[in-house]
Amino acid sequence: MTFDEVLEDVGGFGLFQVLVLALLYPPRMLLPCNFLLNNFIAAVPPHHCDVGAALWNLTLEQRLRAGVPVGPDGSPASCVMFTEPRLQPPSDGSNGTEPPTVPCQSGFVYDNSTFASTVATEWDLVCDRKSLTKTCSTIFFMGVMTGAAAFGYFSDKYEDGH
Repeated sequence: MTFDEVLEDVGGFGLFQVLVLALLYPPRMLLPCNFLLNNFIAAVPPHHCDVGAALWNLTLEQRLRAGVPVGPDGSPASCVMFTEPRLQPPSDGSNGTEPPTVPCQSGFVYDNSTFASTVATEWDLVCDRKSLTKTCSTIFFMGVMTGAAAFGYFSDKYEDGH
């Protein structure tokens, strides 16, 4: 006996089946939003090293020029800063030799124009810790997989109240 024959024996596809489908449709359409959430909460906005309060009397642009090297695209480098602030540009107008750099020492400054807060900005998951944002997604999907198996088993086991 096929499913179509069983459905025909109980009266066919009627109002009850339509109602069940209508009630189950909205939650199933919202489920992909949960899966896509990590794309937004783990976004890494543009950032640069915090050069600290040592250069407090300079403007933001002057502090960046003095404390953070320029990246290939002309913006401040994301993950390094000068070991000593470079307060005077080279006299000949060229870049000359760049002073030595070190990884960021005082944290990071993030561009919050797109995202006010993300997992990456809250926990500084940038530069050498950037791979941890993908770990968040992996842990989430491991939980989904484990929960589906465990709760599927328990729902079958305890569905009759036994």
